[in-house]
Amino acid sequence: MATVLGSSPNRPRLSPSIRALRHQIPYENYSPSKIVVSHAHPEPESGPYERQPNWSGPRGYGCRRRLDDAPFSLWDEALHDFRHPSHWETDWIRTRYSPTKIGFQWPTIVLETETLPTELPLTLACVAVKFVPPPLEEVIGITGRILPIIEDVRPFSVPTDYAGMRGPPDPLPFSFRKWTQPTDEQLEVLAIELVRICNPFRVHILDPNLIVELCTDDQKVYQPGSLPRSIGGFAVHYHHGTDPFGDEFSVRSQQRLVAPTTSIQDKSDYLRTRQELCPGVCVSSSGAVTDVGQDTTPSMSTTAGIVLRNNGGDQRLTVSNHGFLHSDNVYHPTPQGTHIGEIDERWQALDIALVKLNPSVRFTNANYFESKVPRRLLYRSQVPCGVFFTLDGMSSGMLWLQSQGITIMFPRRPPNMTEIPFHKMVLYQQFGGNGGVTTIMRESIRGAAIVEDDNTDDGGVAGFLREASPNYAFSPCLDELIDRGWMVV
Repeated sequence: MATVLGSSPNRPRLSPSIRALRHQIPYENYSPSKIVVSHAHPEPESGPYERQPNWSGPRGYGCRRRLDDAPFSLWDEALHDFRHPSHWETDWIRTRYSPTKIGFQWPTIVLETETLPTELPLTLACVAVKFVPPPLEEVIGITGRILPIIEDVRPFSVPTDYAGMRGPPDPLPFSFRKWTQPTDEQLEVLAIELVRICNPFRVHILDPNLIVELCTDDQKVYQPGSLPRSIGGFAVHYHHGTDPFGDEFSVRSQQRLVAPTTSIQDKSDYLRTRQELCPGVCVSSSGAVTDVGQDTTPSMSTTAGIVLRNNGGDQRLTVSNHGFLHSDNVYHPTPQGTHIGEIDERWQALDIALVKLNPSVRFTNANYFESKVPRRLLYRSQVPCGVFFTLDGMSSGMLWLQSQGITIMFPRRPPNMTEIPFHKMVLYQQFGGNGGVTTIMRESIRGAAIVEDDNTDDGGVAGFLREASPNYAFSPCLDELIDRGWMVV
């Protein structure tokens, strides 16, 4: 069987283009999750070193990360809610960061500014903060009005009038608690009621809003004011378009930033240079080939996940199922490189494929470049809202994400089917791209492990990246995988 190492020194990526990316994108936070030591140029010993904690405060909303030097907090722990700053606190923010505009889009603060601090904080007054440049030109929103740049980070404007002032009453017998993950029981009741009143494709619970994406291929017509404007106490926005929610919004906060091309990918051969693989390296499919040897589909490169072990002792590498739809063979870094294993199990709903590595391949979970080392899988209930995570993709380097909600994916149903069993639905963790380079979340970082950043080495894995929009990232919850006995090696 493949060699899966238990420990390995933390090493940076070999790709100079990925390392240079952060210098081209000044408005994005690349503050590393951990100190990465280059063994080519080791730091001299300077005596005893006391590790300083990166985080303080609660696990979730209200946490404060290193570089957040605000002498106040905008999270009210007693009320479990955010609060607006006082005049003195607003003056402090203006003096400290010289913003031209300040936007409070809870759970995010947006600072529009032309002058950036040397190091960008990830939180400001215990709230996730995003720095954006002033717009280069006026942008017209989907409703026809000029949008301020600070409204682009957490957009909810959806051009439907299905929710009316005098529409149906709230169908739920309970109210969701703001800034808190809903329970499975609440999600099941929500799903049942939505299927009863409309034909949903996906629903996003983003406190304190619900975004319902309606199916577009069912010929169903909704009249103005025919759907509830409040569900579970949250305002509802109905999205009825062919583009997924979030994709239609321009991300003007990234106008001046450099988005990578296919050339900005870490396709370094880590087997040849370091004699081992680790999470975050490039893995590729071979594409599909006909009987006469002609390619019918191109190869695809994505990001390697982590090695798991089941109760029977079998060890498998996780990769994005989407990246290997036409082939079971897995290569590193490209199809012209080394054949490292073969897929022998697929979890299509979770977009996870399990790879049996070749006996000669050495793989370690103990080095994940600039992200924390993955050590255990997390149930959905173990991921409270407001927790920060990182992933290290092969075309992005390290990205920061914050857990901000949950998404329910509904299966397609026949026109006469009025009920869908809850276990047939797929639950997704939803993350905000606070401080992350969301414009470059491309196909190539699918499969990357999303690991909690904290003061410990607990290494909780919330999921593997499935898809991303300009403002959000999505990952199927891992409950089923854990219940089947899979765990981190």
